[in-house]
Amino acid sequence: MAIRMSKMAFQQQLQQRLAALDAKGQRRTTRTVDCLPGGLCRIRGRELVNFGGNDYLNLAHEVSHSDQVREVFAAQVGATASALVCGRSQWHEELEDALATFEDTEAALLFPTGFAANLGLISSLVQTDDAVFCDRDNHASIIDACRSSAGRMLVYRGDRLESLEESLRRRRGEYERVFIVTDGVFSMNGRVPELGLICDIAERHDALVIVDEAHGTGVLGEHGRGACDLCNVEHRVLARVGTLSKALGGLGGFVAADATTIDWLRNTARTQFFSTALPPAICAAMLQSLRIVESEPTRQQDLAQLTAFAHRQISELGLQTVESGVAPIVPILLGDEESAVRISSHLMDAGWFVPAIRPPTVASGTSRLRLSLTIGHNEQQIKQVLASVKALIGAALTKCKAT
Repeated sequence: MAIRMSKMAFQQQLQQRLAALDAKGQRRTTRTVDCLPGGLCRIRGRELVNFGGNDYLNLAHEVSHSDQVREVFAAQVGATASALVCGRSQWHEELEDALATFEDTEAALLFPTGFAANLGLISSLVQTDDAVFCDRDNHASIIDACRSSAGRMLVYRGDRLESLEESLRRRRGEYERVFIVTDGVFSMNGRVPELGLICDIAERHDALVIVDEAHGTGVLGEHGRGACDLCNVEHRVLARVGTLSKALGGLGGFVAADATTIDWLRNTARTQFFSTALPPAICAAMLQSLRIVESEPTRQQDLAQLTAFAHRQISELGLQTVESGVAPIVPILLGDEESAVRISSHLMDAGWFVPAIRPPTVASGTSRLRLSLTIGHNEQQIKQVLASVKALIGAALTKCKAT
């Protein structure tokens, strides 16, 4: 006989689960932040240097001042319907065309978010008789997309690609199609995978590669298209996922690929045609962002210089980070959760917003501080915040030895 559960009993179970998160120091609380131009933010009335945002090229506020964007917003806020019905305006059309041109692909398709783009793309392409190999460090949106697809999900480690190839060698005959899905930039450490080697493995075993360029779009590569551009593998990849919410400073995601793949997604990607389309003013703003990215390559160059400077400072201070990071995501590895949370709190008191990243976002024992750099920052700020981190770590060690 089934046990009936009242709403109150269920809520009590949720309270117990929340208490368990509390006990592990993993219960999140809300924070209200006013993000400001120039790499700053305001929290509880205090202005801080913001190392928590992904506005890498400082466009989130800049494009909002465009007369064209203001005119479109004044005319219409919401798209009113999905793109498949009547939500696809001239701005959506222009943005998809501009993204395809920027990405040097035949076509592009807009999604309401980057999460929706990954979920829609992978669930649409991966069928019952297929397999999808997913890097264990991929973003949650990729992992959830692979899990929800009709095919079999297999996990590999990016630092052990020989195991990926061995698995493909043994299993390839079991599946009709095989996909390898990876982040172009891993969001918790700024590392770029060995995309050339991944493509080599895929081609040897008749597999298709999908790359999520969320943190690479506008930031990496000769043309600013991301990690595939940086590694010169764009022509070897089936589809690239991008986001409009990071370096481009707006909202939404997109998939760039050949015309046939995009046509298939337009007809089958449920997160695309069952979602209301992006606001037209967002599309107009993102057109402006693309123009700036293409016409002002010095922004990308300045960001690369700041990233290199941060890594040099970390090395000089003897702090632990992830080596070979080229994206403007700079982690400082601390290990335990308590240290990460405590040091982040002390930094906030001193005027620096540097978020603590801890389980379940990262594996146990790898808690860290994560600095996200923007061209609104400068070398002096980076030098000062890293010196503060070093001092706080030193103070903690001294206290530990004294006790």
